[in-house]
Amino acid sequence: MADLNNDEIQALAKAVGLTLNEPELTQVTHSLNAMLEEMAAIDPPGFNLEEYVAVVQPADMEVAE
Repeated sequence: MADLNNDEIQALAKAVGLTLNEPELTQVTHSLNAMLEEMAAIDPPGFNLEEYVAVVQPADMEVAE
């Protein structure tokens, strides 16, 4: 995955109601790209072989405490 640039980070911030100005914009861009790089490196054996199923609880079902 290519690194996100300042414009892309600014758009993401705006989407969640944040305004980033320099020098914070550059710091957030650097930190987020570093986190994304490290997360991409996490690849436990067999992780991509699992197929996950969503479990949806009926709205009228009571939850046991």
